Amino acid sequence: MKAPAYYQPIMPYLIVKDAAKFIDFLKEVFNADIKLIVPREDGTIMHAEAVIDQGTVMLSDANDEYPPSPAGMFIFSPRAIAFYDQAIAYGAKSVQEPDERDYGLSAGFNDEWGNTWWLTVPGEE
Repeated sequence: MKAPAYYQPIMPYLIVKDAAKFIDFLKEVFNADIKLIVPREDGTIMHAEAVIDQGTVMLSDANDEYPPSPAGMFIFSPRAIAFYDQAIAYGAKSVQEPDERDYGLSAGFNDEWGNTWWLTVPGEE
């Protein structure tokens, strides 16, 4: 397999209910670039790929064989707090309001699919 240029050595793969809505969430909250959507015959999503900044998230619709599989995600981006604000506006639930920590300005939220997103703004060295 020749990997696309946007692939990284390790990429999360999320299995979610209503992957189409999850893709809308990724686009609205993170301004994700949707690189690929492969539908199943029944119209659900068998495989999709979204790029956020320089990170790729792969996903698919849950089904009987592959139940939902939420995860914890970490995003290290200058846009981290904007992502948090957009997620909360989209209906995500805050688990950590933006605050300066020893490791930088950080925040966290839970999305409606059960994923927890941790966000940190890179600091200067």
